[in-house]
Amino acid sequence: MDPTSLKTEPFDFRYNIHNLIKVASMFELPELEYFRVPALSGEPDLRLRLERRRKKDRRHSARTAGAARRSTDNIHYGESLGRYGFEVSISNKARVDVAVSPILKFSLHVLYTNVIEPILRWMFVRRGYALIHAACISFDGQAVLITACTDTGKTSTILRAVEHYACSFLSDDMTIVGKDGTVLSYPKPLAISHQTLRAVNANSSLTLWERIALQLQGRLHSRSGRGVGLKLGQTRLPAATLNAIVQMLVPPPKYMVHRLIPRVSYANIATLSRAVIIERGDEYVEALHHEQAVETFVRNAEDAYGFPPYPILADSLSKWNGENLHPQEQAIVDQALRRILTIRLRDPKFNWWQRIPIVTNLSLGSRQLVGADD
Repeated sequence: MDPTSLKTEPFDFRYNIHNLIKVASMFELPELEYFRVPALSGEPDLRLRLERRRKKDRRHSARTAGAARRSTDNIHYGESLGRYGFEVSISNKARVDVAVSPILKFSLHVLYTNVIEPILRWMFVRRGYALIHAACISFDGQAVLITACTDTGKTSTILRAVEHYACSFLSDDMTIVGKDGTVLSYPKPLAISHQTLRAVNANSSLTLWERIALQLQGRLHSRSGRGVGLKLGQTRLPAATLNAIVQMLVPPPKYMVHRLIPRVSYANIATLSRAVIIERGDEYVEALHHEQAVETFVRNAEDAYGFPPYPILADSLSKWNGENLHPQEQAIVDQALRRILTIRLRDPKFNWWQRIPIVTNLSLGSRQLVGADD
């Protein structure tokens, strides 16, 4: 990669994530739209561009990728289709440079979820923060983290809470947490289903066409659809390329929370006050031991990633100067949760949102608290 050539690249999309990580990209990154800025002060920490190397140069890189990773912290992943498929090169240094094949320019969700966010996760750790798999709301600056295994019902829970309580929204999927208990927002577009939309059906601003398209999108990107994708990743098929093509043709149904709840209030920062782990099953509430809480949050963070190429790149991405960053991430979560109570909450009717004010002992003022047995 010629550093001088990068100066002429049109990095038209710039994002500043709480002054912790600055991103310059040739492509729009919808998941980071909340952090988009007209210009960056100083150099970016992560730079994303289109791979423009010649075919013979890519072949040489592929042959030497293992040695390069060990000696210069360069990471390369490519499938059998070469530049016509899923291919990414990562220079994992103080400034991370990411070059991707053209197909990812047209599959932006896959680009972000399978490449950019895993990189950001470990960049945050190097800055003393953990990007954890949890939703977050706050009331009067007091933050409540809500985590769960994938497809449990976290999105519906957070939407109902924001709709019915006088609380602010920080995030639905990922939240930035500091070891001192500081919580920073990370409001990506929410991945919804037809069932999820029922939680706010009366007030959302989705158009008729968007609601109709949601029927197809929801089926393809459902739990069963993701299960098929994970199984493909265990075969020799070019799973990452197939995933990119599918999501290019049928994008996932993702909307910012204000499209679903127009009167939502965003917050950028809060102080961690409670954590709730929601689960399906017979009705049950318990206060977790600190070690159990930390283990659950760390496990759920890893559970957020699974599609190729993450399983192959995971070990390389989580290393910095030869050191494994997992212990540092766990230490951040450990210190943040040590200050608060973590509660495990099970509800057979999936109405976790109604119990959050009770189990957290927080007075979340009611906007229009109504029963919800669905």
